[in-house]
Amino acid sequence: MENFKGAFRTVVFKEGSKANKLFIVKTGEVLCLKFSNDRLIPIFLAKEGDVLGESAILENVVHTYSAICMGPVDLIEVSSFSFRQVMTKAPDWMHNLMTTMIVRFQDIGILISENRIVHSKIISEDYYNPKLENEFKKLLA
Repeated sequence: MENFKGAFRTVVFKEGSKANKLFIVKTGEVLCLKFSNDRLIPIFLAKEGDVLGESAILENVVHTYSAICMGPVDLIEVSSFSFRQVMTKAPDWMHNLMTTMIVRFQDIGILISENRIVHSKIISEDYYNPKLENEFKKLLA
C-alpha cells in the first residue's frame, strides 16, 4: 500500500481509464463525477474512510466514474493484486455481497447521471456550480 497526496483539482482517476488500484480516503474529500451528454454530474462525495475505484478492481474493468480532489487529500492506494489476494481468502458470500453492492452503486450512479441530477445530499449546488463543472471538464479532457 502506498500513499497518494492530492490538492484541489488533482485528478485521482478518469472515467474509462483502466483500474489497477483502489483508494481509501484518509483525509479530505474526493468528488466522484460521471459524464452524461454535455454534463459532468456528481454522483458521490467520498470522505474519510470511503473507498474509490472498487468496482473496476472487483470486476477487472475500467473506472465507471472520475474522481477529483476537492482540497488537500491523503489517500491510501491498494493494488489490484493485494485486493484480489484478500478477496480470495474471503468466503463466497462476502464476494457475492460486495459484487451486489457495487453493482447497485453503479446503477445509482448511472441513474443520477442520466437524469442530470445535482443533489444537495451529494454536494451543494452553490459549491459545485457551472464554472467549477467547466474547470473539471477541462481537467478530464
